[in-house]
Amino acid sequence: MVGFWRANLTEVKKIDLQTATYQDLEPAADVLLRGGLIAGPTQSYYALMALADKGPTLERLASLKAGRSSDQAFLLLIDQNDRTRSYAREVSKEAKLLMDEFWPGLLTLLLPGHTGLHPLLLGKSKSVGLRVEGLAVIRRLIRLVDRGITGTSANPHGGQPPTTIDEVLKHFGDDLDLALDAGPTPGGSSSSIVDFTSAEPRIFRQGAIPTERIRSVCRAVAL
Repeated sequence: MVGFWRANLTEVKKIDLQTATYQDLEPAADVLLRGGLIAGPTQSYYALMALADKGPTLERLASLKAGRSSDQAFLLLIDQNDRTRSYAREVSKEAKLLMDEFWPGLLTLLLPGHTGLHPLLLGKSKSVGLRVEGLAVIRRLIRLVDRGITGTSANPHGGQPPTTIDEVLKHFGDDLDLALDAGPTPGGSSSSIVDFTSAEPRIFRQGAIPTERIRSVCRAVAL
């Protein structure tokens, strides 16, 4: 089931997470490929989504998230493990263990990023944050655009991540080119983050996946 309505200047497209097809997602893909900025659901919260290779859109996104530290890069959502190589220079065997166990899911890996990536995608240690999104509908969208999309939460910096499109539009209703309304998202904890940019991988942020589970799969991960 799909439909359109408008909130302020943003077009809103309703989608059904269970039945949305590639055809239903084509309007969102077209907006992204033209350099647009959209909001859409993830398996936890709504996110602001721009293509990884659209520098001006990433800069527009950064202005909306004003207040973020310059060290806080935007993580990328991808659709499959193999796409990791498009953004990461190196994927260790330990990182692959976690990818195989927890992707798709709420685990973000910080990996050494390709030097050609936009600075807003690279952290202080020149790392890129990657996660295979758990929602099948967003993985379909990523396949349509054939590249990673940002997955930063759709709230002003320091605010509460939103679980409804109305919350997103309250803050960004005049600033988005399209919003995908899939109803309420589950919320809960954000993704756990493991940093693989130094000799010893470590928990960068505790989140939805308990640290004990991560370490049961890869004992090399330090607290």
